[in-house]
Amino acid sequence: MTTPDFQQEIKSVLPLFQPESLAIIGASSNPLKPSGQPLVALTQCGFKGRIYPVNPKYQTLLNLPCYPALRDIPDQVDLAIIAVPAKMTMDALHECVEKGVKGVIIFTSGFAEVGPEGVKIQQEMTRLARETGMRICGPNCMGIFSARNALMANFAVTELPDRVLVPDLLGFISQSGGFGSAIYQMIKEKGFGFSHFVSTGNEADLEFSHYMGFMASDSCTRVIGGYLEGVKDGQKFLQAADMALANNKPVLLIKAGRSPAAARAAASHTGALVGSDKVYSAVFKQKGIIRVESLEEYQIMLGLLAANKVPRGKRVAILATSGGSGVALVDKCYQYGLEIAELSKETRSGLDRILPDFASSANPVDITSAIMTQPGLLQQCAEIVVNDPGVDILIAAYWALHGDRNNLEQMVRVSGNTGKPVFNIVWGPEDPAREALRFLNEHLVPAAREVDFAIRSLAALADYNEYIRTRKGAKQAAPPVPPGAREQAGKILLNLAPGTKLTEYEAKQVLRAYGIPTTREILATTPEEAVDAANSIGYPVVMKIISPGILHKTEAGGVILNVASEEEVKENFRKIINNARNYNEKAVIEGVLVQEMLPGGTEMIVGVSKDPVFGPTVMAGLGGIFVEALEDVSVRVVPVSPLDAREMLDELKGKKVLEGLRGNPPADKEALIGLIQRVSRLAEDFPQIAELDINPLLLYPEGRGACAADALIIIE
Repeated sequence: MTTPDFQQEIKSVLPLFQPESLAIIGASSNPLKPSGQPLVALTQCGFKGRIYPVNPKYQTLLNLPCYPALRDIPDQVDLAIIAVPAKMTMDALHECVEKGVKGVIIFTSGFAEVGPEGVKIQQEMTRLARETGMRICGPNCMGIFSARNALMANFAVTELPDRVLVPDLLGFISQSGGFGSAIYQMIKEKGFGFSHFVSTGNEADLEFSHYMGFMASDSCTRVIGGYLEGVKDGQKFLQAADMALANNKPVLLIKAGRSPAAARAAASHTGALVGSDKVYSAVFKQKGIIRVESLEEYQIMLGLLAANKVPRGKRVAILATSGGSGVALVDKCYQYGLEIAELSKETRSGLDRILPDFASSANPVDITSAIMTQPGLLQQCAEIVVNDPGVDILIAAYWALHGDRNNLEQMVRVSGNTGKPVFNIVWGPEDPAREALRFLNEHLVPAAREVDFAIRSLAALADYNEYIRTRKGAKQAAPPVPPGAREQAGKILLNLAPGTKLTEYEAKQVLRAYGIPTTREILATTPEEAVDAANSIGYPVVMKIISPGILHKTEAGGVILNVASEEEVKENFRKIINNARNYNEKAVIEGVLVQEMLPGGTEMIVGVSKDPVFGPTVMAGLGGIFVEALEDVSVRVVPVSPLDAREMLDELKGKKVLEGLRGNPPADKEALIGLIQRVSRLAEDFPQIAELDINPLLLYPEGRGACAADALIIIE
C-alpha cells in the first residue's frame, strides 16, 4: 500500500515531465554540447511550452531572447536545466529557489561520484530540496525526455523518432546515463514508442522509486522499464511497485550487482546502497517485477507486450521443420520452466489429414520440409494447433529464405487471428534471417533468432501472468496472533540496549507471545531446581546453559541430550556449569534450561535479518546440511503473505523432503507457512530486531505442527 506522503511526493514530480515553461541555465546553441543539445532539440521538435535560455554571454539564442540571469525572466519558470560548471551549480540552485522553480535537472557532474568534497556539496543539494520542496533530478545525469509534449530536457534523446509502431509503450528509468541511452536507441529502432526516458544520475533528491511511481500513475505509460544498480529507500521502492501492480503495468528491470565485484562497482557508480542480491530477487518475486537478464530479452519481451501477447499459461506447442530442432526446443522449454502441451485427439487428427505420411503430429510437431512444396501448410498447421484449448503458446521454428515472405505472411495471419503468443524462431543466414525478423517486427509478430533468449522471455512473462492471476482474489491475511502479543513481547524487547543478545529462554518467551510453538522448559539455578523441572516435564530431557555471553552453546559444551534420571540431571547440571566457565570465565551464567526432549522431525530453520535497503527480511530453509553446505534457503521482505510463504517453500532445492520421501509422510507445510507469517509479524512489529534464528525448528507430519527447539534474538 502507498502512503499519503509517498503519493504526494509522486505528484511533486509532475513539473519535471509536464512543465509549461523551461529555463536552460548555461545555455548555448552548440548541438554538440550538453548545454546546447536541449535548446536545439526543444526548438526543432516543437516543445509545447515556453523556452528561456539563460546565459550572460548572449542576447539571443536560436532566435529566442537569452536572459543574463534566471531572475531576469519575467514569467514563472516550472523547470530549469542546470548546465554550468560544478563550482557554479549551487549558486544556480539558489537562484532557482528564489525564482520559485518547481523542478530542476542538473546535468553537471563532479559531486558524490568524485570524492568527499563532492559528497558535501551533493548533501547540500539534498538539504535544499528537502527544505524548499523543489525537486531535483541528478546531478550527473543526462536528463529527461517525454514524448507527448516533446520535452527534450536531456542530452541523450535529441530528436523524436520518425517511426513508432506502438506509441507510449515504455517508460524507462536508468541509473546509468550512457547505458540507458544505448538501450533507448536499440528499442527505438524496433519502433516501440517511449512515453518517458529518465537518467537519474546521483539521485541527490529524486530517486529511481519516484520515477517508477510517477510512471505507474501516468496514463501514457503501458510498461515500466529500467536499469537499476541500487535502491536508496527500500520502502519507497516497494510502494512504487505496489502502484504498478494496482495499475496493471508490468515492470521490467535489468538489475546489476549479482556478483560482489559488480555490487561494489554499482555502489561507486550511483552512490546508492546496494543490498543483498538475494533480497532484491525476493522483492522482485513478491512484487511481480520481471528481472531481465539481457538486452535481447528486453526487446523480445517488449515485442510480446507491444502485441498484447502475454502468455496465459505455460503450455507450449512446437511446430518445427525438422525433428531435431523440435526436440532441442523441448529441452529449452523444460530448462526454463515451460510445459510441453499434450495435443488433443482432434488437433492431432486435423494435423494428420494435411501432413505427409513421414511427418509427426505429436508435440513437437515435425512438419518437415513439406512447407517448401505445400504452400499454406505452415499456416494450416499453426491454426489447428493454436486453436487447441490445451495450448497457451505456439512456437514455430523454420528457415528464412532471402526474399521469400510466404511463410512470414502466413504467420502474420495466424498471429492476427489469435490472442495467444505465436512466437517465431527464424533460422538461416544472417541477412535473410534479419530481413525476416524486421518484417515480423513491423507486423508486431514476436520473433527471434536466439532460442535461449526467446524461451526465457516467454517463461518470464508466463510467470508474470501467473503471479497476477494467483494474487487476484487470493486471501492474503496473515494468521492471527494471540491477543496482547505485541504488548507481551514488548516487555522483553523494548528499551533494550543496542546490540543486546537475548538468551534462548528470553527469545522463546517472545516467540510464544506470537503463537509460535516452543519446547516446554524451565530455567533452573541449582541442581535441585533442575531435578524438579525434569520431574515436572518428564524424562528424557535436554539441558542447556543459559548465558548472554555464550550464544553458541554446543561449542561451549553447554548442551546435553537425553538426560534420563535425577542423578543424571544433577551430574549434568554441574558439568554444564563447569564447561561454561571454562569456555568463558567472564560470562554471566543465568542457569541451566531444562527442556523437553522433542521427538524427531524434519529439521528446518526460520529466521529474520535486517537488509540495509529493504529492512526486515524473513528466511526459511531446511536445516542441517541443506543450510550449511547448500545454503538452501529462501528469503522474503516483511510483510510476508500466505502466498509468499508458500512460494518460499516451493523454491527450496530440498522441497521434496517436505512432500515425503522413501515412505515418510508429508510434512505439515501449512503449520510452517503460518509460523513464517507469525515470524514476519513479529519482525514488522519490532524493527529493532537485527537478527532472529529459530534453529532447529522441528517440523512434523501433516496435522502435527512444528516446534522451535532453539532460538536467538539480537537487537540492532
